[in-house]
Formats: sequence, structure tokens, C-alpha cells
Amino acid sequence: MVNSKTKSIKKLSYTDFFIGIAIILAVNILGNIYYTRLDLTKEKRYTLANTSKELAQKLDEKMFFKLYLAGDLSSNFQQLQHEIRDKIYEFREASGKSIEIEIIDPLKGKDKKEVAEILKDYSLKGMKPVRDVENEEADQTRIKFVVPSAEIEYAGNTYIANFFDYDGQMEISTAINNSIKNIEYEMANAMRQAVSGTKKRIVVVDGSQEMIGQEVGYFATELSKYYNVEAVNLNIADPEVGRPFLDKIQAKPDSAQYILMQSLQNRLNGAELLMMVKPAKDYSPTQLYLIDQFLMKGGKLLWLLESANIEIDSFQTRDIYPALNRNLENINASLFTYGVSLNADLLQDQECNKIPQYNGQRLELNKFMYFPLFTRHNEHLITKNLGAVWGQFSSTLKPKARPGLNYTPLLMSSANSQTVQVPASVEFITSFMQNRRPEFLNNMRMGPQITALLLEGQFKSPFVNQTHYNPNSYKSSGKSKMIVVSDADIIRNQVSQGTITLPTGYDRYTGITFANQQFLMNCIDYLIDQNGLIEIRSKDYNLRLLDQAKVRTEKTFWQWLNVGLPITLIALFGFINHLLRRRKYAK
Repeated sequence: MVNSKTKSIKKLSYTDFFIGIAIILAVNILGNIYYTRLDLTKEKRYTLANTSKELAQKLDEKMFFKLYLAGDLSSNFQQLQHEIRDKIYEFREASGKSIEIEIIDPLKGKDKKEVAEILKDYSLKGMKPVRDVENEEADQTRIKFVVPSAEIEYAGNTYIANFFDYDGQMEISTAINNSIKNIEYEMANAMRQAVSGTKKRIVVVDGSQEMIGQEVGYFATELSKYYNVEAVNLNIADPEVGRPFLDKIQAKPDSAQYILMQSLQNRLNGAELLMMVKPAKDYSPTQLYLIDQFLMKGGKLLWLLESANIEIDSFQTRDIYPALNRNLENINASLFTYGVSLNADLLQDQECNKIPQYNGQRLELNKFMYFPLFTRHNEHLITKNLGAVWGQFSSTLKPKARPGLNYTPLLMSSANSQTVQVPASVEFITSFMQNRRPEFLNNMRMGPQITALLLEGQFKSPFVNQTHYNPNSYKSSGKSKMIVVSDADIIRNQVSQGTITLPTGYDRYTGITFANQQFLMNCIDYLIDQNGLIEIRSKDYNLRLLDQAKVRTEKTFWQWLNVGLPITLIALFGFINHLLRRRKYAK
């Protein structure tokens, strides 16, 4: 005869079992419908910034996100894939499920020839395939290609997001962690292109042999993704400058100068930013007047200047080359009034990039102190978490105290630097020999020198005591912002085979991509008050990294622990639960 208490125990056990199954099913169903996770990190690294949420909420139709990082990945790229996947889920929730996600292995089942073609096609689209190298055992290495990139399709257009940058000089784990920090920024940046409405306007000043050709082609292409960019000739001494306004001038020839100046000012009106990119000739007072009044009326300025006339290409045919003063006296006079002076010098820094040099028949990479690397970044939005910026024959800046102005140094040399006044002779071979002379290096103690400066506040016009072509519209002061950079080659890209523009900041000799492009984009975004994306990139991430040495030596122990501990705990729980039930229902 079955004891009634035994029946109660069995009945209760069956009830608990079915209740447990029901709870598990309910949790899984809700998990598939609603995606959420708790962010317990101090810096909220798993929480989207407000700018990211706002961009996601602007989607008014479906966005298709195709991530190509899939397949048989090493542990490093598995980690990157998981982080990208989780972040895009956050974007999907913020968008009200307007984002469709697909993770694809484009190289699965392809032979070597097909893989090569696919990688070539992806590279032409702007993606960056990389080699995934994993040391499986002490004497075994597995190498394959992966595509840590995504195609984002929205409103009939396709946008590219690259999630991995590797310069070959750092540990792969460090590169992965740096890439994880930038996932949200890369997604938000691509989404920004997709949902941006009317683009804000940037004018690049032309007419004085500025560097606005192929040398800056890569950055111009990148900038045009977010802004409408156009060149405007402000040099009224150039016969071509009045051609667009010829009908107006011919109708009133006696007022030709007034019409021309008014027409040029009208072309500047509505622009958010003026860029002056390495003028080879000094600006005339008329050009500077147009720039000044743009500033006084609230327009923003980005000056990319060089006081010394010297290029690295000059040393292809000679070992000694004179660095001459560009004599930008009018420009410097205006800058002096605004609150900064462009020094006629060249910066030498022990913290510098390398360039190739022949040692007999062998080509070597040696430090070149005229190519400084700027790594002393402050906590300002523009430079926070920014990598090294590569300069070439940089000059220095000196702030001048002006009431109502705030100054923020953006790029500074290391403490082990010095300046050479121009004009001066630069000796190519001697520059390398100096790196090996302790007495020379010990004298490089000028301390940090400023090469990029942000000025914000109330500016005074340098044209107060001069004749104004239109007194009724002249402003003697105005609140605005400007950035002055004393190295225009920061924006310059190298050119391969005469036609291929390489990325801004990429050095084909060292294979390193420096942070030049991001620095310039941050400068422009900040000046135009597009600070949201800069804030995303400058978010603090305190990555809790594993000790790789311990991982290798204790790998087996932790594998067994991860497998065995849950099973042991479940068995222990079942045994204790069984004992408690027997005691509860026993006589």
C-alpha cells in the first residue's frame, strides 16, 4: 500500500518540475521578444550615449546591418564579434527594432582564388580585410583572412563601417581592445551618414596656392560624407575671381569692387566653417578682411599653416636643403590680433616617426626628428583618447593673452624637443647622425611646444582702424571659435603609383596609420558644434584584461572548473533538496 505522504511528495515534485519548465520557457520567449542587459560597469561602457540613441531614433525605415566578421575565428576576433553583435542589438532596441541584423561569413567554402577576388572587391568598397593569426600550439600557427567590417543599407544607399584598425606595431590583443572601444563610434558614424538631413557647409579658401589637390584627396572625400565642401577663391587680384559675378559687375562697372566684395561675402554666408589649408603665398588685406568679418559674425576658422617652406621630397636629389620663411606676415598680423603668433621655426622632437634611409645597399628605417609624433593629449573632447598624430616639419605657436578669450593647447611636443629658427639649412644625413650623439640629445630640453591651439570667446577685429568697404555691415568684434595648426601636412596623404591616395595619417614606410584624420575630424566637428560623436569616441573604457601568461599556464584547470563546477553544484543541490524533502515528509 502506497503511503499518502509519498504520493504527496511525488505530486509536489511533478508540480515543481512543470512549474520550472514553464518558467524557463517563459523566460526564453520573453528573451527573444525583448533584448536588455544590466550595465554594472562604473563607466557605463555597455550603455549607448544619448547621441547614439538619437541617431537610432531618426530611422524612418528599415536599416539592414550585415556584419562580415563570422566563421572560424580566433579568440581575439570572437571577442570583437560578440562586442559588435551586442552593441548593434542595443542600437536595434533604441531604434524601435528598425534594424535588421545579419552575420555572414563571406569566405566560407571559397577556394584561394575566390577568396582573393572577394577580398579585393571588399577593399575597393572601403572595407579592411585583415589576417587572423592564432597560435594553436607551441609549434602550430593558423592563418586566415577575416573581414571585421559591415555594410549598412538604408534608403537605397550603402555605408561601410570598419571595426578593426591594426598598424602592425602593437599586440593583437591591444588592437582588439582599442577596436572594442570604438565600436559604438563606428556604428554611430555610419548611421550619421545615413540619417543626416541637410549637410552643413564648409568653405575651403582658394586663390593663394593652397594645398587643396590630390595631396588632401582622401580627407576631402571623408569630409564630404558629412558636410557640403566647396572651394571659394577670395583673391580679388586673380582675374578668375570675378567671373561668377561678371553680369552684375558689367551692369554697374563703377561699383565693381563693392559688387565683388559683397558677392564674395554672400558666398561665405551660410557656411559654418572656413578652412585655410597651407597657403603658399601670404593673404592680401582684402582676403583677410573677408575672413575676419566671417569670424566676427560667428563663423568658425580652421587654419592649417606652415611658416617654413620645406618638403621631404626635396631630399630625393640633395642631402642639404634650405628651409625658407614663407613670410606670411599679413596672416600672422591678423592671428596676433586674435591671440596667437605663428613662429618662424622648425620643431625637432626626440619622439618622432621614422623614414627610410640607405645604409650602404641596405634600406633602414631611422628616426627623423623633423617628423614629430604628438602624443601629449589633454582631456579636451578633441584630443581625449586620441592616438599619436604625425607631423612633418612642424612650426610652433605662442598664445597671446587677450581679454575674453580661452586657450586650449591641442597638440604639443614632448619635453625632449627644441626649435630651429628659419631660414635654416636642413641636412638630411646630419639629422640621422644627431640621434646617435648623446651631447646633442641632452640639449633638447625646451619642454613641450604648442603646435595646435584652440581659441574660444570674444575676438577683436584687426581692421578697426582701417577703411571698410561697407561700413554699415562691418563688425569690430564677435564671439566665435578658431583652431590654428602650425603643420598643414597633418592633413596631407601620401600618393601611391602617382594616382592612388592613401589614407590620411597612413605612413607607407612604417605601415602605421596615425590619428591625423580623427584629430582633424574632431576639430571640425567641435568647431561646428557636432560634439555628440566626439563624446562617444572619448568615452572612458576601463577594460579588465586577462593575464595572458596565466591563461596559457592554467588553461586546463579553468576548462575543467568551468565544466565540472556547474555539474557539481547541480548534483549537490539535488542531493540536499532530496534530504530536506525526506526529512520534511518523513514520520
